[in-house]
Amino acid sequence: MIAMLLARAVMLPAAGAVVTLAQLGLPNAQFWERQTSLQWASVVALAIFALYEAVRSVNYAVQAAHIREYDNNLRACLSVVISMAVQITGAPWDELSVRYYRTRGTFLWRRLELVAAVCAGANIVDSHRVFSPGVGLVGTAFSEQVILCEEWGEFVRTATEQGPGAWMKRDKSERYGLSWGQLRRSDQPDGVVASPTFALSGRPDGCILLSGPLKLADLTGDEMRRTLDELAAALDQLGSPPMGWWSTHDR
Repeated sequence: MIAMLLARAVMLPAAGAVVTLAQLGLPNAQFWERQTSLQWASVVALAIFALYEAVRSVNYAVQAAHIREYDNNLRACLSVVISMAVQITGAPWDELSVRYYRTRGTFLWRRLELVAAVCAGANIVDSHRVFSPGVGLVGTAFSEQVILCEEWGEFVRTATEQGPGAWMKRDKSERYGLSWGQLRRSDQPDGVVASPTFALSGRPDGCILLSGPLKLADLTGDEMRRTLDELAAALDQLGSPPMGWWSTHDR
């Protein structure tokens, strides 16, 4: 792709200039009578680049359609979970939110990036878009490949009262890999549950985060776990974001 862009930037203006000058007979007609090979080469180059642009436009339209379909299906899956969580817990529907993170990057620089966030069936803006594996409830659930639940508001309140010294003395797993600053700037809903998702190979490839005014009994119940498992299965069927998805959603 980069090579084609470079070739387009260099060859297209040159080929266009040759064809234009030949049509105008500049510097003179006799000059171009001796340069028929150059003229044909320029015409062929222009035709190739015109075909390339046409194919690229069609490919972009197809990718855009796939991206819209993926986003719509993703929002539908997450919205169903909000509805199920309301039925299970009786929590206010407009105070629940669900987020879906997927792995991105290489092994040395792998992170969990937000793919979608839904509240009451609508997209929401999320300030915490990226987690490192082993950091935060999302990163820890992903790394340990287990479902983690926490009454996060109470968890943060207790840790804040004890202070930064006591916090850093805790075992890393007990503080979910968070520094004191990361803890203090974290969102503080009443309850959160993080559930990892897995690829067909069994390798963890993402994490679901459900949050809202939920108590520990709500988060750890069999119905909630079953709902999260069903969502994970639906996300597995959707697969990874289609080609071009990340580039159109990076911001």
